[in-house]
Amino acid sequence: MSLKSIPNMSQRAYESLDQEDPLSGRTKADYSHDEKDVPYWPRFQNDGSLTPRTEKYRARLGSFARVANTVLLVVIAGLLAALLWRDGRSRASLQVGGDFGGAGPQFGTKITKWDADEAYVPKDPNEFFSKKTIDQWNTMMPAGNGWRQDENITFFTTSMTHQLHCVFMMARIYAALQPGVNRTLPEDYQSHYLHCIDYLRQAIMCAGDVAMEPHSPTDADDNGPGDGSWAGYHVCKDYSQVTNYIEGEIRDGVRTVLPIDD
Repeated sequence: MSLKSIPNMSQRAYESLDQEDPLSGRTKADYSHDEKDVPYWPRFQNDGSLTPRTEKYRARLGSFARVANTVLLVVIAGLLAALLWRDGRSRASLQVGGDFGGAGPQFGTKITKWDADEAYVPKDPNEFFSKKTIDQWNTMMPAGNGWRQDENITFFTTSMTHQLHCVFMMARIYAALQPGVNRTLPEDYQSHYLHCIDYLRQAIMCAGDVAMEPHSPTDADDNGPGDGSWAGYHVCKDYSQVTNYIEGEIRDGVRTVLPIDD
């Protein structure tokens, strides 16, 4: 028997499909029918109808498209990174006690130890109405403070000087209510006093000073210089930088700083 007369195994398997497949139950006709149902998807290939020049042009166009897509993805990634960096920098630039819109400089800071100073809090309540005490408090205020000429327009002051004004006015109201002090209080002194308490409460919470204050058993009990409240060190803005900045804002007409005693 010649080799040609021996059918190979695949041929036998295929021809045996004339009968029903005992495993799948399908016949050769079923497989032929399946092949007809498979859709034909033409491929983009040169079947001889394209010239070599066209084929070369199309290959270059495909390469250019891939390069363009890569460049576009790199540009998009770069823009996203830049936006994220800018947003992060903007958030980081907001300094505690600064403008919420990011206006103004980043002020330097100083490690500061607070000290009791009776020049600002004289023991004689009458002194709160003296020129000497008012002048002392005004050393903390930026130059150029005072009311605007036109009180019918909207103006902008600043929170720091508002807080100082509140502290001074509370001290004055307290002093005026002491025995032996003959001073006339404004009609709204009660609402003014309560307003300042609420305003300073929120200012303190905003600053959130977490400086440690060591209190020892030997602390003085008179709340004076020997009290442990004065023993801590605080991270403070450079106050000279702050007042210089506000003075420039006053000169430019951006802010109005009200008098400390009005």
